[in-house]
Amino acid sequence: MTHKHQQKPHDDMTALKKPDSDQLHSEIEQLAYKFYCECGYEHGHDLEHWAESERQVLERYRGMRKAPRP
Repeated sequence: MTHKHQQKPHDDMTALKKPDSDQLHSEIEQLAYKFYCECGYEHGHDLEHWAESERQVLERYRGMRKAPRP
C-alpha cells in the first residue's frame, strides 16, 4: 500500500500572511499618522484616521490570504 505525500503549507508564507498584533498595531499607527499629516495636522479626526487605517491594513492582509499560491 502506497501513501501519497501531502504537502503542508510553507511556514514562511503562513508567517507572512499572519502578522502579530504588534506588527498590525504599528502599521495601523503609521498609516493613521500619515492621514493626520495629509489633513494638515488638524486635530479632532484621530478616530476617523485610526478606523480607516485599521480597515485598510486588515483588508490588505485579508487580500493576501485569499491570493492564489503560485
